Amino acid sequence: MAQDKNKEYSVIGYGRFGKLWADILSEHASVSVYENDPLILEREKGKIDFVDLKTALSRQVVFLCIPISAMEAFLTKNARLFSNDTTVIDTASVKVLPLKWMDQAIPKIKHIGVHPLFGPDSYVANQNNLLIITPSEQYPELGRIWSEIFASWRFFTKTIPAEEHDRSIAYSQGVTHFVGNVLQRMALPKTNTPTLGYTMLQDVERFCRNDTPQLFRDMLTYNPESLNMFREFMKATHEVSGYFRKDVRQIVGETMILGVMGAEGSFSQEAGEMWVKSKQLRDAKISCLTTAEKVYEALNFGLIHVGLLPIQNAVGGMVLETVQGLAKHSCKITGFFPFLVNQCLMRRKDMKEDRPVSIHSHPQALRQCKTFLNAHFPDVPLVEEEDTAVSAYKLSVGELPENAWVIAAETCIKLYQLKVVHKKIQDLAYNVTDFVTVIKE
Repeated sequence: MAQDKNKEYSVIGYGRFGKLWADILSEHASVSVYENDPLILEREKGKIDFVDLKTALSRQVVFLCIPISAMEAFLTKNARLFSNDTTVIDTASVKVLPLKWMDQAIPKIKHIGVHPLFGPDSYVANQNNLLIITPSEQYPELGRIWSEIFASWRFFTKTIPAEEHDRSIAYSQGVTHFVGNVLQRMALPKTNTPTLGYTMLQDVERFCRNDTPQLFRDMLTYNPESLNMFREFMKATHEVSGYFRKDVRQIVGETMILGVMGAEGSFSQEAGEMWVKSKQLRDAKISCLTTAEKVYEALNFGLIHVGLLPIQNAVGGMVLETVQGLAKHSCKITGFFPFLVNQCLMRRKDMKEDRPVSIHSHPQALRQCKTFLNAHFPDVPLVEEEDTAVSAYKLSVGELPENAWVIAAETCIKLYQLKVVHKKIQDLAYNVTDFVTVIKE
């Protein structure tokens, strides 16, 4: 198809996909590129029509091929540079947030979202290359217009709402990349028994091999639907691995007792319940022992059969109580169990103050919510307690100042008759705590 010299398009970002997209566009229009990476500029010098940002954003159509994590700041900072006659098209692999950011930053500039379901390693000219189109509610007519344009370029198109796109892509793309990245870490070996299934796994690994860690991280972090996928993936993985792990001793004639480091309503209790379910233990009891030392002591005296203890958190780091206890007591780690933690800020129902006199919780919880606390309560004292659920209990029974607030699990809201102030205040959306199961040697 001949290039139309009257059409002037630009590509913002000349990474692996930006390069592919610029090559595709060059068959249909005059294309210029904005890139701020000096290594790319030097490498492609003389080959590509690089222009300054103001020029690039004044073109008839501007395609954003920048990382999702950089898009909101880019749009906000450069909104005034877009021409009033420009159409802005983002090409990110998630759609709800980019459309929201464009609605907010450039409401008077026509904009639309597309997601090319191909990349540098899978694109084949004039073949089954699919483009998903997600129109903005502000400019719905662009869906039909660009569907016809892409079809004339021999692309297959499908128009769906942004929410539906993100919900679907969290699984169709998110699971694939999740598995592919896991397989990369495993470094799949060559085999003399190449089964069909193993060959398919190698294909998945190769499919994700050239993607950057940032692409994978952004794909999960900026898709609101990915959290459910991630939770289900972790749960399923550990349920399946439970079929052959032998970390629970066969106990005959008595109920298996699992001791957890946490009070009733704690994250440890929630993790314990999930662990029991993953092991398919029909006759099991959870003993809430508040501290790591009490778990180790219960093991030593035969009061529990297995202990479940948090050992590290994605934000808070190592749990010193658990590590120090492992060095002190004669016990053996028999397995690992990751658990997704969502921290909640709560207060007494009868208190109406907008700000607390102090905020109480376990040191790990305070560390996990450091950014939120610094932003919203920089001058409020943070008080360490022995457990998240204990702090909620103490507030409910008057053992803390009545206008204090606490950070604990959502289950404590109902359990201790408290009122939620904010949910999910942890700094990291994927706030995973790794637990270990231990038995007495």
